[in-house]
Amino acid sequence: MGVFEILAAWFALSLTGALAPGPLTAAVVMQSSKYGRLHGILPMVGHAIVEVGIIAAIIISVQALTLTPLMIDLLVGFGGIVIILFGFLALRDYRYREEMRSKDATNMTASSVIEATTQGAAVSILSPYFLLWWFGVGLANVTVLVGTLQIGVGTVFLAGVLIYITHVSTDFIYGAVLTLGTDVATKKASVGDINWVSVVIGFVQIGLGIWFVILAAPGLIALIG
Repeated sequence: MGVFEILAAWFALSLTGALAPGPLTAAVVMQSSKYGRLHGILPMVGHAIVEVGIIAAIIISVQALTLTPLMIDLLVGFGGIVIILFGFLALRDYRYREEMRSKDATNMTASSVIEATTQGAAVSILSPYFLLWWFGVGLANVTVLVGTLQIGVGTVFLAGVLIYITHVSTDFIYGAVLTLGTDVATKKASVGDINWVSVVIGFVQIGLGIWFVILAAPGLIALIG
């Protein structure tokens, strides 16, 4: 296979991670419904920053890293708690105020950008979906891709850059479609001054977080016991 065919296959594989429902999807919807479409893409920026570190670690041969069952339970449990907190943050902004939407175009602040970007990074690091995809799919494939691509492009560094750009492009394509759809849906889902998109996302995140905590509970209880 040539370089183009290899990257096309990696793009298709990366879509399986980008399209998986989870807290990152909820973060994009939450920010888009709260501030508008430009803010909606910022969690994907935080997600992409995290993935720079992951792909870099794999390329410099940290692919031998493994997670023990206890480590997985700790990450899942703590991640569930964080996702629940983000759910309550979404519910806190249940009121629809038109002036909030104007911030996206005219009053974007450093704090709001940092908040949205940090949320994307946090839910990525703490999401079991994210961890399982990288340890179950991404790690082995990136290791093989680097070894194969460097023959065609000449250097490991360039191979890593191509792998990273191809992968994150799927995240940003999905994020753009999601945030534009949410922007339209938020306007239609507002009854009175209630932003029902934010309400639904809040309850979904709380439910998802509780589910993660329940999944992690047996291992944590065994540790305490």
